[in-house]
Amino acid sequence: MVTTLVQQYFSESARRFPAKLAVSCAQDAISYGELESRTNARARELRRRGARRGDFVPLFLKKGVHAIEAILSILKADCTYVPLDTTSPGPRIESILAATRARQVIVDAATEARLREICPSAARLDVVSLDRAPEDPGDPLDYANLSIDVAYVLFTSGSTGTPKGVMISHQMIVDYIEWCVETYALSDRDVLANHAPLYFDNSTFDLYCAFKTGASLHLVHDDLNLIMPKMISWLRERGVTTFFCVPSVMTILLKSGRLAPDSFPALRHVIAAGEVLPPDVVRRWMELYPDIQFTNMYGPTEITVDCTYHVIREKPDPDATAIPIGKPRRNMEVFVRREDGSLSAEPGAEGEIVVRGNSVAYGYLGDPERTRAAFVQNPRHDLFHDPIYCTGDLGRIGPDGSILFVGRRDQQIKYMGNRIELGEIESVLLKIDGVLEGVVVFNDSPVMDEKCIGALVVLAPGTTKRDVAAALQGRLPAYMVPRKIAVATDMPRTPNGKSDRKVAWDLVFAP
Repeated sequence: MVTTLVQQYFSESARRFPAKLAVSCAQDAISYGELESRTNARARELRRRGARRGDFVPLFLKKGVHAIEAILSILKADCTYVPLDTTSPGPRIESILAATRARQVIVDAATEARLREICPSAARLDVVSLDRAPEDPGDPLDYANLSIDVAYVLFTSGSTGTPKGVMISHQMIVDYIEWCVETYALSDRDVLANHAPLYFDNSTFDLYCAFKTGASLHLVHDDLNLIMPKMISWLRERGVTTFFCVPSVMTILLKSGRLAPDSFPALRHVIAAGEVLPPDVVRRWMELYPDIQFTNMYGPTEITVDCTYHVIREKPDPDATAIPIGKPRRNMEVFVRREDGSLSAEPGAEGEIVVRGNSVAYGYLGDPERTRAAFVQNPRHDLFHDPIYCTGDLGRIGPDGSILFVGRRDQQIKYMGNRIELGEIESVLLKIDGVLEGVVVFNDSPVMDEKCIGALVVLAPGTTKRDVAAALQGRLPAYMVPRKIAVATDMPRTPNGKSDRKVAWDLVFAP
């Protein structure tokens, strides 16, 4: 069977393994057969309630079996799913609902009240609760969608203060998943752990590798993230064979002092992506677990999770400063764009990392200006539409053709696995009453505990740091709120009158 739509992965595995565990989260679990029937019925319900082919349908759900049910149901209704962060403040959710022109939104008993409280526009939407059983039959559906239709939209941080909705099609996901399953030799005997939030693109690997192969998927629930060392015993008890995580998780588990050589008897693969992977952390993991394959992967949301990979076959030297992000995966081409605009993949070349290939996103939903800026025509010709994505990351081509990550071209950062535009935080900061001026800076320390977002502000009389922090907490996701806020009488400036970010960094972070 040729897969053109990603929900077909799940349906085929449900046909082969109807009684097998499909998804679990904490104490909640469901089989492939039951989830197949339930999502068929829910998709019919969405269509009956007015969902039309190509609609963007947000899901406002905490990570769990319900969230997976919503994703599959939306796909089976020939619609596009849009995962929302239930901890985000109302204005951010409202902006996403407006951008998607949503007419339906999926909730459950745990989230419906909060959505209605923080989003006045919810009163105008068809709010579909998964706690109410659908009346429709659970028989298989016919699909009208094509492989080029959009499967999901993930909203990332935007430098203007408005989130950017990255559009990823079915065929882009299929191209990525087929390569992943082949490369990591995944099968129905595997057990995958999903650590990433469902609104973070790393989750694409977990969901669809499991659904294609018929593997069981275990979602990392909130309690494990609150007390991270618990994850060690959880991974062991669940028999997880493949663990895709951000490097921060590897660092935290290592620093817990609870890792032992026999902690993970079933684990075959540890795949890191989303942040810079510290060589010392990898070396110490490899010393503990010589039989696990460790892989460093790289890719922005705009290219369907990852475009390069590097299998770490030898322990990094103690004095190593970086782990390569590797070479392009199948059907992707990666260059560095030099200052003269030319593209190169030759050893020694350095510049902005740009990506071409089948999994490059369509662009940003309803935002042609930012799409044109980031997705540009291949400069090597003008004969047909051939977009390349400009990542803003700087890289250098190593002697063997592997790419080394050098840094960021702009103010975008990666923090705790989340890609963040400092400009978005700054935009929110400057809208707070009593904030006269402000800049946002980041301490990208090699010491994980010292990594921190900070802000330097000039305040009106009567406004305090506590007022600013409280306002930011009400308007930004928790991972974007500056942990350090410093107050200045006057904003430091460069000779051309711009805010001096170097001096601001010193004022916020210097001892």
